[in-house]
Amino acid sequence: MLDSSNVRLAVPRTLLYYRYFPLWQTFFNELGVEVETSAPSCAAILKSGSRYAHTDSCLPIKLAFGHVESLFGRGSDYMFLPRFFRLENKSYVCPKVIGFTDMVRCCVYPEKSALNGDAGPYIIDNLFDVSSHSNEKVFRDIGSKFSSSPLKIKRAYAKGIERHDFLIRKRTNIFKNEILKKFKLKIGVLGHPYNVHDGYINMGLLNELNGRDALGITYEDMPSDDFNCDFSKFPSGLFWSFGREIYRSALYFMSGIDFKADGIIYLAPFSCGLDSILVTLIQNEARERNVPFLNLVIDEHSAKAGVITRIEAFIDMLSH
Repeated sequence: MLDSSNVRLAVPRTLLYYRYFPLWQTFFNELGVEVETSAPSCAAILKSGSRYAHTDSCLPIKLAFGHVESLFGRGSDYMFLPRFFRLENKSYVCPKVIGFTDMVRCCVYPEKSALNGDAGPYIIDNLFDVSSHSNEKVFRDIGSKFSSSPLKIKRAYAKGIERHDFLIRKRTNIFKNEILKKFKLKIGVLGHPYNVHDGYINMGLLNELNGRDALGITYEDMPSDDFNCDFSKFPSGLFWSFGREIYRSALYFMSGIDFKADGIIYLAPFSCGLDSILVTLIQNEARERNVPFLNLVIDEHSAKAGVITRIEAFIDMLSH
């Protein structure tokens, strides 16, 4: 175990970073670990990451490789690449997200070591699987690398959860203040968190909406306990964690509880198998409820001008 006051930990700004980074950062900082992240996604990061990705990889995975590579040579002792398997019982995350750590080990690390002798930061890859053990237990195991005090680790985890929950409450307060009344249109924005909240992938979608008097509302903005969704109508259920989130938020946006969306935008990267199924399911639900629906498919060849044109046309349609 290193002296945590001198430890630097690298966190790629990708994938589940967009859901859990405040928790991670607070947890490690409380243990005296310095946390550094990769730069925001950009064309250069995509270009470097695409070299490692298989041809059927989606845009987020290509970017993820680039984020990992960009953290080499910066003096970090560790790289945080946790394995996410199940975020809730009887559901799974994307197979490529599950296997991303192994792909990094097989592709990025050997090349860096062979080219310039850079062995890279030690990977922390603890498994998050709620069906077999609690998240708190996982963080206890991670924390033991930086502190021999179980009490300190427990307090660090509590602080991380407190920070995470505070930011969630802050976002869901959108429905308890006047912000909804400030915008002419309310648009439900659907997609995986690492697509919706990565400024490069979404091409500034949320800002573009706000600049056109339309409020983009995401899954993270909806009250977590106020809307239940029955998945029993699917013979095999919806066994993707993010698929359940996306479908649930889509029905919520169209339900009229708190508000009813004037339209729905689904941001989907090309070649995502999960999104290809969910888009059809949600598009059918929107058609039945007379809610306008826009499917934005993006990849590394998408141009921002084209995306903006489609957004403008969608907003014009809703406004007239």
